[in-house]
Amino acid sequence: MNFKPLIPAALLALSFNLQAAEVKLSDGIAAVAGNDVITLRELSRAVAQARKSAPKGTSEAELRRQVLGQLVNQSLIIQAGKRRNIQASEAEIDAAVAANPALKNAGKAARREVADGIIMAKVRQQAILQNSQVSDGEIDSFIARAKQQGVQLPAGEPIRQYSAQHILLKADNDNAAKAAESSIRKILKQARGGTDFAALARRYSQDGSAANGGDLGWFSDGMMVPQFEDAVHKLKPGQISAPVRTQFGWHIIKLNNVRDAGMPEERQRNAVRQYIAQQKAQQATGNLLRELHSGSYVNIR
Repeated sequence: MNFKPLIPAALLALSFNLQAAEVKLSDGIAAVAGNDVITLRELSRAVAQARKSAPKGTSEAELRRQVLGQLVNQSLIIQAGKRRNIQASEAEIDAAVAANPALKNAGKAARREVADGIIMAKVRQQAILQNSQVSDGEIDSFIARAKQQGVQLPAGEPIRQYSAQHILLKADNDNAAKAAESSIRKILKQARGGTDFAALARRYSQDGSAANGGDLGWFSDGMMVPQFEDAVHKLKPGQISAPVRTQFGWHIIKLNNVRDAGMPEERQRNAVRQYIAQQKAQQATGNLLRELHSGSYVNIR
């Protein structure tokens, strides 16, 4: 399985230079973005929330402009996700609600907002996955340029590495996800009941690692998607995770060992790899927004 590095999925910090110099409010509508309408009520609520963390001295007009830009971006991304049939399953919404105490008694409206957030994250992850690969050649070139220009490269931190196995049941839509979740829970029961994990992986896993008993070898932080990494971080060697949902399907993970590794050169190359990946991820997000704006009708009222 070839997981790619991702950066955090939060989209509230996105900004895009809208053509309107100021936000003109009329008829209860702040903006039209594609097939969606952003109301004054939505804008006012978002501005009030943003005001809590806005830098001192930010004017009300500037804050409104920034927040409206974010709302337009979010709307266009959600619409793009729905056009691509990207969905948020009930299980994913339940997990997000459970992880946020403020959403403990979330109603339908709040759950819809959570679902939209999940869709936004998936669209952005998709764009990043397609554009954030970092080759050894790019790392070599970056290091060579830095040395030529007299730029000091970071030494890099010790590399935390994990040895793990997993079982994957693929699911590319909600119906498949429900069936896969039911099946993975049955497999988990067998694994925790003492059945050899490698034998279960060879029998059931739909990943390329199945033939090797689900063995993923040694991997470091940043090489797996966030949901997978979060699950690994919660395990102790020998433990098996609860079912984990990613864009690839449903997994169960067995952590075998953990180590801090990396020679100085390897640590430095890893730091450079992460830096380049972050730059590519930011560029992918910017390109996504430019593409959506160029193909959508946006009208600031």
